[in-house]
Amino acid sequence: MDRRALMLATGGLLGGAGAAQILAAGPAAAEPAPPVVPIFDVRAHGAVGDGVADDTAAFRIALTAARAVPGGGATLLVPPGSYALGESLLLGPGMTVQAHGARLFRTGNTSALIKNYTSGMPAVAAYEGAGNISVFGGTWDMRGSRFTSTCPAFVFTHADGFTVRDATVLDVPQAHAIELNAVRRARIVDCLFDGVYAGTGTPAVPHRLEAVQITGATNAANLPAPDFDGTPCEDVLITGCVMRNSRPAVNAPYDALCGDHYVASADGPRPLHRNIRVLANRVENSGAYGVRATDWQQSVIADNTIDSAAVNGIYISSGSGNVLQDIAVTGNTIRGTGSGGGIVVSNSGSGSNSSVIISDNIIRATNGETAIYVSQTGGASITGNIIATTRHPSGGNCQGIQVQRSPYAVITGNHLSDIEGDGIGVDTGSTEALIAQNTVLGATHNGISVASSEAAVRDNRITGAGTGGPAGSYAIRIGGNAANVSVQGNVARLGEGGGAEAGVGVMAGSQGAWITGNDLRGWGTAIRDRGAATVANGNLG
Repeated sequence: MDRRALMLATGGLLGGAGAAQILAAGPAAAEPAPPVVPIFDVRAHGAVGDGVADDTAAFRIALTAARAVPGGGATLLVPPGSYALGESLLLGPGMTVQAHGARLFRTGNTSALIKNYTSGMPAVAAYEGAGNISVFGGTWDMRGSRFTSTCPAFVFTHADGFTVRDATVLDVPQAHAIELNAVRRARIVDCLFDGVYAGTGTPAVPHRLEAVQITGATNAANLPAPDFDGTPCEDVLITGCVMRNSRPAVNAPYDALCGDHYVASADGPRPLHRNIRVLANRVENSGAYGVRATDWQQSVIADNTIDSAAVNGIYISSGSGNVLQDIAVTGNTIRGTGSGGGIVVSNSGSGSNSSVIISDNIIRATNGETAIYVSQTGGASITGNIIATTRHPSGGNCQGIQVQRSPYAVITGNHLSDIEGDGIGVDTGSTEALIAQNTVLGATHNGISVASSEAAVRDNRITGAGTGGPAGSYAIRIGGNAANVSVQGNVARLGEGGGAEAGVGVMAGSQGAWITGNDLRGWGTAIRDRGAATVANGNLG
């Protein structure tokens, strides 16, 4: 039987019993209809949106109806226009605000324009408040230079699921554009934070005005939204945002794109925030920091551009001594930092960090203490960074890379040039560091300075050390009473403008240095040894 006959025969069989079965089954079940999202248009509730009429009552009516939808999930639609508001928009669970093309502005010293909690509501714990809230679009003008009482623009607390996308926040009075307090799954995407009113002074509240504050439920002074149960923030993404100040005659810049400003207090250690990702944002002319990562773990700061930060480009710290670990700082471009440095990792006197990676960043025009500084961090990895042009405001030592009290650091594959100070400095308490395959071009002091024991200095290229004068500078310096430092396979050249005393200098108090297989040709003095039990062999020069 051919193929056609077989198909006809099979069809014939289906035409009998098979067809009866199909007919008995009835029609196929229809696809379930998508849920209907109730939409409350503020214009339909009396809003005018002409920038003159007070639209507060219309928004209040629309929001009351939206919050009353069983199970939540309503949308507040704000069509293009300019809306005057005299009170906050209190959002309920699952609500969405669609405000593309709309401007919403305060008419007095009211509370935040957007929030999920207000005074008088029952206290909630952990992430149990009104969540799954989204705000899309809108220009949210706090008019802080006119209504100056401290007030953030958006406040989200004690809940799970917040998205703010394509929003512009203007002129916030002495506070944050967005405050994330004890929240989980927050997404801040493609937003613009433009200027903050900082009060009188320069500024009135120094270094405390992050555009996005990431903080915990600690006390009423922090945010009056109980319970104060220490709940941290978790799973926060900030990406594609811009922080700037386009009206310098009226506003000041924020002090950081995001983070927190807490130090040790009577409350004890602050909660640790986890899984914070700050990706591909732009910071212009920050009043202090580009990113201030306070009490973060398991977090990533990557691919951001920071142009001009008055203190530090990226600052990772715990003022209360929390252990910070598993943090990656990678692919950022930082230009023009002030009194601190480009990337700084530190802790309080009692705290200790671990597993911090600083890789593939570009840091240019540091005007402070150091381009990359790591303190009290075990196992730090500093690799593949490009550092160019450091200056100290008083002509002191603005090092390219400095590591202090940080054992087992790996410093490899970095390129440093035009450094006013030491190219790389590994200081007391940083035992067993590996400094390998770095290039240092034109350091006014030492190319590489090691003041910790058991360090390995391998296969580095150093040219032009001591451009600030020969006294006390070397291509590679071993000091600080360091023991058992090995220096092997390095190439050091005097270079144009270099004036260091020697290729390698071993200071008094150092013991057991091993200097072998280095190319030190061209130096008047290849090795200057003032240490004890130094072994030097197989070197060229």
